[in-house]
Formats: sequence, C-alpha cells, structure tokens
Amino acid sequence: MKRFMIVCMTFALCIGASAQDNFSFWKKDRAYAENAFSINTAGPIPSVGFQFDRQLSKKTTLSVFYGEANPVDVSEIDINNVSYSGTFADESSWSGMIINYRPIEALQAFRVSAGLGVGSLNGFLDDSDGNSYHWVDGGTFTFTGIGYGLRPVKGLRLGVDIGVIKTGGGIVSTNGLTMDASARTFDLQTDFAGGWYPNLQFTAGWGF
Repeated sequence: MKRFMIVCMTFALCIGASAQDNFSFWKKDRAYAENAFSINTAGPIPSVGFQFDRQLSKKTTLSVFYGEANPVDVSEIDINNVSYSGTFADESSWSGMIINYRPIEALQAFRVSAGLGVGSLNGFLDDSDGNSYHWVDGGTFTFTGIGYGLRPVKGLRLGVDIGVIKTGGGIVSTNGLTMDASARTFDLQTDFAGGWYPNLQFTAGWGF
C-alpha cells in the first residue's frame, strides 16, 4: 500500500512540474481531449487510486479505475455492550468502470455518474475474551453520484465527486473460542448489514 501511494504522489508531482500553460484548468477555451489519466483519493475509507478516461462523446466519458484502501485502526468500538478493537479496510482493493454524463451544455464541469465494479473490503476485530472476527464485503458493487470538474480538455484537470456505493453487505466469521462468539458474530453481522457507503473523492489528472 505504501509503494502504491508513493507511485501516486510521484505521478502528481510530475503533472504539476510539466503543467506550464495547461495549468490554467479554469480557462474555458482549452483544447478538447479524448483521453486522460488521473489519480484520486477518497473517503471516509482513506484510499488512493488510478483512473483512465476515454471520451465516448463530448458529453459522455467512460472511466476505468483501480484503487486500494489505507487500513484504519479501530482502538475501541462498542456493539451491544461488547468492546472490539482491530482494523478496517485492511487488504482491500477494487476496480471497475464508471460512465460520466454532462447534461448541461453551458456547464461542462457538472456531471452525473453511475458505474459498477468488483472488490473486497476486509475488517479484523478482537474482543476482550480472545475471540477474533473477520468481516469481508466482496464481490460486485454499484456507484451513483454527481461530480464537478474533470472537463474533457487537454492539460491539468481537477474534480470532486460525491455519491453512494452499494455492496452486498458482507459476512462476518469468527474463530469461536468462547460460547459468546456465535451471538457476537450475529451482532456484528447485523450491525454491518446493508452495504451502503458514502463516498467523497478528489481527482487530479492530465488530459491528452
């Protein structure tokens, strides 16, 4: 994960160093670009990713992406009067594609988006009795949202997106060292059910 983040940061620095005249991303008269390569960071689960954009038309963009999460340490959470500690988003990654559509001709920066992908989210928790729990939410997921920026132009492109990710909801398993482990697994399963995740993403890229 650290190497992946270093590659992303290096790419961002290269973009900034070579931007020159194309750095003025706010200008309206920039040349049209059919392709773009970007890096992004998102939350509330901290993550970084790569993205390649291809214009299907001046209003429609197909984006193919890959991302990895940065594990989040959980010092203590309380579920049904039981305390747990561990990590979330450990060994987690995803890939897929998104269609962005610009419905307003005079406001090309505004986008509506929808997409799908496959991935895996993992969480590892321990209780005070020595039981361990593994939460995994994998398989296919969908994304819907809106965004601003990332116009199909040459040079530097910046954008922000907000939306909702829907997954299958995940499954919790345990090593079951004590009699309470099964009931606690059910509590965790119930608490993590649903598979709805808000997503806020910032993107920087280069159109060509």
